[in-house]
Amino acid sequence: MPAITCFIRYELDPAQREAFRAYAQAWGRIIPRLGGRLLGYWLPWEGTNDEAWGLVGFDSLAAYEAYRVRLKADAEAQAN
Repeated sequence: MPAITCFIRYELDPAQREAFRAYAQAWGRIIPRLGGRLLGYWLPWEGTNDEAWGLVGFDSLAAYEAYRVRLKADAEAQAN
């Protein structure tokens, strides 16, 4: 179980749901490569149609900080 979990809340334009799906799928490749543990992305299903979430886990605060450094320097992450 990760010691640190980042909870990311997104407000979506409902008309851009498929674009968000592509964005989330790209993070599925990027996050593990940079040292994070992708716990999941959740798109709107029932109820609200403009809110999505992402969870990313790390073994420690140091692991999270190292991930952030790699994230800022990674071309694919920046493009996404």
